[in-house]
Amino acid sequence: MAPLFPLMYVTPEDIPAKPLVQRAIEAVSGGVTAIQVRRKEGNARDLFDLAILLAESLPQGFPLIVNSRLDVALEAGAWGIHLPEDHLPLSHFRRVAPELHLGVSVHSVEAARKAFSEGADYLVAGPVFDTPSKRPFGSPLGLAVFSEIVRSVPLPVLAIGGIMEENVPGVRLSGATGFAVMGPLAYTEDTRSRAFSLRRSWIRGGEEGR
Repeated sequence: MAPLFPLMYVTPEDIPAKPLVQRAIEAVSGGVTAIQVRRKEGNARDLFDLAILLAESLPQGFPLIVNSRLDVALEAGAWGIHLPEDHLPLSHFRRVAPELHLGVSVHSVEAARKAFSEGADYLVAGPVFDTPSKRPFGSPLGLAVFSEIVRSVPLPVLAIGGIMEENVPGVRLSGATGFAVMGPLAYTEDTRSRAFSLRRSWIRGGEEGR
């Protein structure tokens, strides 16, 4: 599991497929270690087309994670599927597609423990810091609550929400296995350099924790 992380790129909603895939390729060359592909505001065909294009464009075996849609994940040969906190029983996905890794978004210690008990392979917890895209999920958790989530389950836990270079070291020191970002890589002029900068901040956090 650990080689997937530390840096996951979550694809945005408002960038067309072809330029988005080009940014994804640049992000991977800069140090991104997994990509979660989603199209919450589009239809199933939009997600399907994007997932297939990414699967064909990324290095063979690169961890591609599809948001919510099991059929798309299977068709794209994805590494995993990522589910919201309120999801179908994980046993359903295990039964239909035992080869897929199951990730779950959580926003509390209770939800983290529930996802673990159901058989999740990894969690994405947040929002850790304030960010517009995560405000519907309530106030930011902060590093103290995020650290409590990490300690509550024996699973890899990624941080999400408002993650920038300046707070990455603190995220790592809080026990995160990695972190997920959207805006910092989706809307920068130099995706490769920004990915490299984020990875460098993660390394710095490891050095501070020694």
